Amino acid sequence: MLIVIGSARALPGRRADLVSAARAVATQSRADEGCESYGFYADLTDDETILSVEIWRDQAALDAHMEHPHTQEFLAAAGSLVDGTPTMHFHTVAD
Repeated sequence: MLIVIGSARALPGRRADLVSAARAVATQSRADEGCESYGFYADLTDDETILSVEIWRDQAALDAHMEHPHTQEFLAAAGSLVDGTPTMHFHTVAD
């Protein structure tokens, strides 16, 4: 199992746009083969920061997800909505 934890800070005034894009990709990604869980969450200490938690069956499932049009569209949109570079941490967990 592969767990991906991410964090991104919205540009000033762009949080609603980032949340909208995140909702759309989450809905579609949950149907991806090998997706166990996929969601975005609010940081309780910083209103502009959005956290992501994804759980994938394996690396192959995540790799396939990254190639889907809905993922590519989200990444393109998020590039103009976030302040700086988002962080992503990957954790392999034995079942």
